[in-house]
Amino acid sequence: ECFGTASPAADAEVISLANEIFGFFGVEDIHLEINSIGCPECRKKYHAALKEYFESKKESLCPTCLERLDKNPMRILDCKSPICSEIAAKAPIVLDYLCDDCADHFKKVQQYLDEMLIPYSINPQIVRGLDYYTRTVFEFITDEIGAQGTVCGGGRYDGLIQQLGGKPTPALGFGLGLERLLMVMDAQGCDYMEPKTCDLYIIPMGEDALKKAMGIASELREEGCFVEYDLIGKGLNAQMKYANKTGAKFVMVLGDNEIESGVAKLKNMATGEQTDIRLDNTIAENFSNALMADMFKDIDADIEKFIGKEN
Repeated sequence: ECFGTASPAADAEVISLANEIFGFFGVEDIHLEINSIGCPECRKKYHAALKEYFESKKESLCPTCLERLDKNPMRILDCKSPICSEIAAKAPIVLDYLCDDCADHFKKVQQYLDEMLIPYSINPQIVRGLDYYTRTVFEFITDEIGAQGTVCGGGRYDGLIQQLGGKPTPALGFGLGLERLLMVMDAQGCDYMEPKTCDLYIIPMGEDALKKAMGIASELREEGCFVEYDLIGKGLNAQMKYANKTGAKFVMVLGDNEIESGVAKLKNMATGEQTDIRLDNTIAENFSNALMADMFKDIDADIEKFIGKEN
């Protein structure tokens, strides 16, 4: 879960986290589907359109969907009845009723996912029946475990905290079915790997730097690196403190100068040593070399301690 930011970059980052979980466990052939259900104002118009559509089909709806028709017509779209599902397939789609802000938010989510090279398809049938859900919703689906193929589902729920009596707080997250994940892993013969600590914390300074950080993080994660970056917009010092607190091995600051020159400073948090690293197609190789060099330094230090004790 991620609280405190309404940025579409956070939506993409949370989706990326779910995607990385599947990659971390070696799960393949799992497909991301996304949609936007807009804000409460969008849904007022959409609910009216759905109600008008389903009213004309009410004689064919199941008893449960007849009750939903007045309370929350969006829930009819989730009905498992073959007849209701067939009717729902031709219903109006929520994407046609998004306001300008929600449409822009959804467009940016897609742009960020494209930047991170995360494949997806838009499925207008993904909805949420609870009023506190807003904007982005998503699911990861597989064909490996039969009809119940949704392994992970999530979205943005900006209205939840206020509905519980708190201050308005943007939030999003996802739920992942552990049993279904294990079923997929067993079906595909996946290994169970050891957890890792953060290899690199990227500090982006500005929107352009954030986009660059997302692309770099995605590329390094593909190579098995544990990479994090800021989504809230903290200052440089606050981010450095956070990186140190989380035990990040390396930190890289990204700003306009670094993007323009194509070179950034890679700081070893244990030694304080800083080295240049190019922000091009060699970054994955160069960062892996830095990690290896750091690992061998630790091994050499352990050997020296052992030799000292023996002497």
